[in-house]
Amino acid sequence: MALDQTNRYSDLSLKEDELIASGDYVLCAYLMKPKSGYGYLEAAAHFAAESSTGTNVEVSTTDDFTKGVDALVYEIDEAKELMKIAYPVDLFDINIIDGRAMLASFLTLTIGNNQGMGDIEYAKMLDFYMPPKYLRLYDGPAVNIQDMWRILGRPIENGGYIAGTIIKPKLGLRPEPFAEAAYQFWLGGDFIKNDEPQGNQPFSPMKKTIPLVADAMRRAQDETGEAKLFSANITADDPAEMIARGEFVLETFGFEASQVAFLVDGYVAGPTAVATARRNFPNQFLHFHRAGHGAVTSPQSKRGYTAFVHIKMTRLLGASGMHVGTMGYGKMEGEASDKLIAYMIERDSADGPFYHQEWAGMKPTTPIISGGMNALRLPGFFENLGHGNVINTAGGGTYGHIDSPAAGAVSLRQAYECWKEGADPVEYAKEHKEFARAFESFPHDADAIFPGWRDKLGVHK
Repeated sequence: MALDQTNRYSDLSLKEDELIASGDYVLCAYLMKPKSGYGYLEAAAHFAAESSTGTNVEVSTTDDFTKGVDALVYEIDEAKELMKIAYPVDLFDINIIDGRAMLASFLTLTIGNNQGMGDIEYAKMLDFYMPPKYLRLYDGPAVNIQDMWRILGRPIENGGYIAGTIIKPKLGLRPEPFAEAAYQFWLGGDFIKNDEPQGNQPFSPMKKTIPLVADAMRRAQDETGEAKLFSANITADDPAEMIARGEFVLETFGFEASQVAFLVDGYVAGPTAVATARRNFPNQFLHFHRAGHGAVTSPQSKRGYTAFVHIKMTRLLGASGMHVGTMGYGKMEGEASDKLIAYMIERDSADGPFYHQEWAGMKPTTPIISGGMNALRLPGFFENLGHGNVINTAGGGTYGHIDSPAAGAVSLRQAYECWKEGADPVEYAKEHKEFARAFESFPHDADAIFPGWRDKLGVHK
């Protein structure tokens, strides 16, 4: 690092509450450690410079206006490896077509080149704050769980748990078996999604599979008298391909088009793909899948950003629903305190690890719970979260049910009702066959969560 930029790019006299009150700054909190031989504030200031107006030498083209939009380090705690930076809102790029904000610019500045700096051992964004005037420039969600509740004939306030699944196996099913798997689940459940790699594989071309799925939905609706929901993967590198897929799906479902969500692999395909779906299909539920995010969000990684930051960003982008993990109750990495992630995207006012965020009326994003969940794990999950207004997609938890996918779906609904009634799950199982059979379907979970269940339910090895 050839240039000490401490004087220009840091001001530790700045007060966080005053920065927030001004409404002129995006604030970011980072875990940061300099490499050996570099001072903490010196490295932090260099980080702020690289994240805004600076370079590694003084340049003659800098003027007073330029200095007015410098990012500034305003707080450090070297012992905790904590660094906070204030970014003037005017630094961030906006669209020329409509003046709206773009997440690509936010990422480029706050978590861009600074991730490869030679004097930084590691840096990871832990939280960020958006002032109202900048937050309102983001699209936010157009559709959310309330629209799904309406389709399902439920109240649009506290409409409750949506029992869903993922077609399993995730790859390898041809069109007819795929559609039959969907039909079997819909006989007992509400919502089916493509798994994240499912799309237009040679063995299951979309133009053959989707019409069969639409027919399966109609048959299940006729048999059950209930509306059903399907989330179709339209992810692609090319926005034109995404739009073509979306238009084909809507045309195929016809009168049931409002019952179709569009799944986008938002981490791997990026903000452009999510924005393509949000802007071209504003009437569809935008289902953000986060496959791949663990490469940067995992607690084992000290670069990038946390799962909390990642998921908070998806609300800005316009995700109707976002996978938030299982908070330690499923197979994915996580812990019970991750419920704060769900609160941040579903509430109009919420606390993050470092910043309180007001969402200024932006529609909420629906938490989607997925990854190793089954009926036995759900009561504890709901108790931790404090409510059941979520979409749960349980693949193995339904297709692994000992009786049928439909029975697996019913067991999920019964698990929700069990928690809602405050009942003891083992006692509840005595009067609810599908839930009881979930104990036999997933005996390792049953043994771990409900010791002694075999004697109580009269089931023996």
